[in-house]
Amino acid sequence: MEIIVTDERDERFKKFCKSFGCLVEEPQVVLLLDNFGKIVGCSSFKVYDEDSCEITTLFLNSYDDRERIAYKLIRQLEKIAIDYEFKNVYVSFDSTEDILVEIFEKLDYSFVDDLLMKKEFKSLI
Repeated sequence: MEIIVTDERDERFKKFCKSFGCLVEEPQVVLLLDNFGKIVGCSSFKVYDEDSCEITTLFLNSYDDRERIAYKLIRQLEKIAIDYEFKNVYVSFDSTEDILVEIFEKLDYSFVDDLLMKKEFKSLI
């Protein structure tokens, strides 16, 4: 599997998001997970505030290896966010029953209100 870094204008991203009933038009950093020419997952983030970004999409096409693929995409987004010098990353949910909540908790995200999770990047200095 290969991770492709692109943006919200990528037709593969638009098509993949549309298959989940989602249309994304705001500027985003986008990751596509390509498995032998087929997109099997995507994730993206946008600027939340001057120190933070927000993960806005995380779509997976398969229930097989769902957790492993989600970790791979989230970790890569975090690396890019750190490269852009963001200090925090947020993710919001429609419900605390969302199946991805547990994955984000395992990656050290914690709720800051009812439906918003946050992770602070620790400085090495």
